[in-house]
Amino acid sequence: MSNDATGRLIRPYLMTGGRTAVDEEIRVETQLQTTPKGSRQLETYRWEAAQILELADRPQSLAELSAHARLPLGVTRVIVSDLISDGVLTAQRAVATVSHSSHASLLEEVLDGVRRI
Repeated sequence: MSNDATGRLIRPYLMTGGRTAVDEEIRVETQLQTTPKGSRQLETYRWEAAQILELADRPQSLAELSAHARLPLGVTRVIVSDLISDGVLTAQRAVATVSHSSHASLLEEVLDGVRRI
């Protein structure tokens, strides 16, 4: 449970309207940042969404936002998904630096080198 601005306890499912699913999976390491539109429209959002927008004025991961906002990760993920859909939050997904195909290519080159010996 979480406290609202008045100090009352709010159940997490009330913050998300009972939703637990998101349109697009957001990984815990995904970097999130408030857009200029989000900065301008901050006061139009409920306190938990506004808090996330304030916290994301500089890039932060989903896990960091969840911890700083003191919200469960699942609740933060649903709110963040809504904010991304509204265009007030951007997500930079982590990109793998090495693909599986490049691993295979490297292994093939090593094998070719060993065969030449």
